[in-house]
Amino acid sequence: MIKSHELVCDNLDVLSLQAELLNNYDEFDKINLRRLGNSPHAEMTDIWVRYNHIDNYHDDVLNGTSKFNDEHDSVWYPVIDKIPSAKKVIFDLMSEVDGERLGGILITKLNANGKIKKHTDSGWHAEYYDKFYVPILNKEGAKFCFPDGDINPQLGNAWWFDNSVDHWVENNTDSDRIAMIVCIRTEMFKDKNARRIR
Repeated sequence: MIKSHELVCDNLDVLSLQAELLNNYDEFDKINLRRLGNSPHAEMTDIWVRYNHIDNYHDDVLNGTSKFNDEHDSVWYPVIDKIPSAKKVIFDLMSEVDGERLGGILITKLNANGKIKKHTDSGWHAEYYDKFYVPILNKEGAKFCFPDGDINPQLGNAWWFDNSVDHWVENNTDSDRIAMIVCIRTEMFKDKNARRIR
């Protein structure tokens, strides 16, 4: 049986990025598109670091007729200038997993005792790229959950996860939980990811 998640490295230096994020808390939720409607992400906030150019967004995303989430080349969003250490973490991770193409990147913040509800991800971007989870600020008790087990992350970890299976987050702590989700096209996990578009 294929596991839903796997530790891919434990040596990423995220402390500079952590400090930059703590100094730029006002960047969270400037783009709140993932929290609209009946979203499983309603209790968290994002910083969009990289994705389809925001000028391509139209209000019809929520009714499913937008092409914003269709095939595209991801671009850096201006916030990268405020958190430049993100690039080192991202490219170190790409090197670890033999990354071939870099897609979207989100930094998510979940408040104390917050939850991201059980869900799966779908669409072109979710199916084309593998997803990697990098904890940036995480007290024990903030866990990333799957039917076959939980990730109880440590700083410096990066985890591959299969976003086509149910996953959810529980922040059972008294502080914010911050993580970076990095989407990378890589052959390393091709056999583990049956949904991969070949």
